[in-house]
Amino acid sequence: MAHERSDVATDLGAPDRTTPRVPAPGDPAEQAVATSGRRRRTAAVAILVAFVALVVALLALPGGKVVGDTTTNITTTTVLPELEPGEPLVQPFVATEDRLAAVYVTFGTYFGSAQCDLEISLHEREPGAEPGTGPQVAERDWACSDLADSGRLQVLEFAPLEDSQGETFDLVVERVDDGAGQGAVVWAGAPDGEALPVIVDGVEDETLSAAVRPEYDPQPHQWDHIGRTLERLAAYGPAWGSAGVFAGLVVLLGALVSLGPLALRSTRTLVVLVALLAVVRGLIWSAAVPALEGMDEPAHFAYVQHLAEEGEFPGHVENREIFSERLHGTIEALNVESTTPGDRPDYSPGGEERTLEEVEDLSPTGGGGGPGSMYAPFYYLPGVPLYEAGGDDILSQIALVRLWSVLLGAAAAVLLVLIGRRLFPASGAAQGAFAVAGVMQPMVAHQFAIVNNDGWVVTAGFAALLVGLELAARGRAPRLALLAGVVIGAALLGKPFAIACAVPLGVGWLVGKVRFRERSLRVLAGEAGLVVLGFLLTYGLWTLNAARLELNTSEVPEQRATGQTVRDFLLTNFGGGQQALRTVWANQLWGNFGWVRIPLPTAVQSVIFWGLVLLALGLAAWAVVALVTLLRGWRARAAGARPGAGDGPRTAAVPGGPLPVDVRLLMVTVTIVGIVATLYAAAWVYYASTGQHDLLQGRYALLAVPAFLAAPALLAERFGRGRLPAPAVMIAIAAGMVGLNLLGLLLVLEAFYG
Repeated sequence: MAHERSDVATDLGAPDRTTPRVPAPGDPAEQAVATSGRRRRTAAVAILVAFVALVVALLALPGGKVVGDTTTNITTTTVLPELEPGEPLVQPFVATEDRLAAVYVTFGTYFGSAQCDLEISLHEREPGAEPGTGPQVAERDWACSDLADSGRLQVLEFAPLEDSQGETFDLVVERVDDGAGQGAVVWAGAPDGEALPVIVDGVEDETLSAAVRPEYDPQPHQWDHIGRTLERLAAYGPAWGSAGVFAGLVVLLGALVSLGPLALRSTRTLVVLVALLAVVRGLIWSAAVPALEGMDEPAHFAYVQHLAEEGEFPGHVENREIFSERLHGTIEALNVESTTPGDRPDYSPGGEERTLEEVEDLSPTGGGGGPGSMYAPFYYLPGVPLYEAGGDDILSQIALVRLWSVLLGAAAAVLLVLIGRRLFPASGAAQGAFAVAGVMQPMVAHQFAIVNNDGWVVTAGFAALLVGLELAARGRAPRLALLAGVVIGAALLGKPFAIACAVPLGVGWLVGKVRFRERSLRVLAGEAGLVVLGFLLTYGLWTLNAARLELNTSEVPEQRATGQTVRDFLLTNFGGGQQALRTVWANQLWGNFGWVRIPLPTAVQSVIFWGLVLLALGLAAWAVVALVTLLRGWRARAAGARPGAGDGPRTAAVPGGPLPVDVRLLMVTVTIVGIVATLYAAAWVYYASTGQHDLLQGRYALLAVPAFLAAPALLAERFGRGRLPAPAVMIAIAAGMVGLNLLGLLLVLEAFYG
């Protein structure tokens, strides 16, 4: 079967389907090639201009106000007593900057049910005076129905106070209605940083500080704050986070995106370009996201730290602490667990030195517990030499370990190029746009820039779709069958929900056997055995060794709650309007950065959500059409008609050749359905065991991002009839992903440094 040797391993060595022959001088084809070259260069220039315009437009957005170099760092853990008439709440604070201009408060309104009226005022503190009795700076009346529930609310805004630094101010919140209705509450936590104790009805509570945040220096544009932002980013960031290097990386990112049209003539060139794009993207995001502020990053970094410091797997340790003393101390010193926007370190002069002094004498050993210890070590082992290269500086260690995720992201980018060749075999433009879209998807960018084994699972998911497509293109593919088993096993070495990778692999294998009418039981059984062998050589082998070493592994949670019903689960996830669905699929999957606390703007979420709704409807419509067509074919064959009668000419399947559009649509559809069904099934098991609904997160579906991105263009190819070309749709999606990536980056910079 020599004609079936073209598989994933040799695909990069195959001649490009889009590469034309070399024309002779004077040949009319030479002019066509020259014209094509000019068009590519024009497109590259246009993309670069558009990228620069987008950056300028984002920086031209309102600059607003910023948090001081030092600020309150409380973690909201409780609420103060319900506000009552005649019992004012006074929260003092010391302004840490000049140009104090606004104050924010976090209220609780019991899901909007509070019915009361408040008078909120800000007063200067005079020496010896009672709190809240000094000269008034600003005042505003609020109806409790207008208060945000458990979210930051700007309660006062006023002309900037030029010389406010070092001055003490009192924020007074007083209920002024008759007290008959439900009152509001104010969120609070233990005082930290610059936070002062709260005063309720004249009594100071030294254990609590209200969630009150002053902000400073309003500016008309983001670019007015960018200097301060980059200065803060560099303070605790890696070498590539210094202002000049970071800005240079953003410029390089735009240059690489714009070179896309020039790289389409060669797959090797496109691979190199996309891999470089992924590396630059990873460096930018790894510098922008502060240390330990990535999704669940402390738990995953603790794994690497334990491997490096103890030389043993963490899952079998009788843990003295969940994390090491140094990691615990760093989390506290950087205020990682404080409520936004207080989850930031001291940016004042000398702040970094003082912060590092707090942790340098703490022990890096003795940890090894926590939620990361249940995972297999294969994602974490490459981080060990990078950790050791960071010396004794934990911030350098975190930054360098992140580079492993950056490199893993480059590998995933190469897979995107190969997937694009299968999904869009007739269009180099669609292939390039698809790869760029996948690299620039904002949550993919986040996960490939932090210490988290999600990057391992995402890469395995990309590989699963690619191998599934290759299996669908062949009748006999023993090496691919073995590779499919390896991919499934490797995916499960990341996280349990990665079992969804088996769906495109299984469907691709079945499609290949049906398309090429493979009926040999020996072949079918042999390839199925090779899938099992690949699985056993990866996940099976590790499971045996984990049992031998008595390591903890992922398992179904113990039953800790009773009374959970399927109805309650469905109502929580699908009832009550679209909010739950929007949170998971329009926010967490496409851009909710930093421990799920920095969402995309609501308008952007709405566009994404309704786009996904239209995509689901489109795929459902295609499924109906495909099923009807299939049934008609079966009936025609049953009636004795020749194959394809009435349907036009049918092209014979060629092993390794291009896949029909319906097969490509089937593969992306089952990839999406597979991961969605897997996540909801896992969420149900977790809910049934624990009674909690906090397992399901959209970012777990990142392994299916290629399918989400390609599906609209494939639907256009299937139903567009030439009026809506697939390359145009794919280019529009790529442009959207670049825009979302830059918007997400701006949101991260604003949240942590602005």
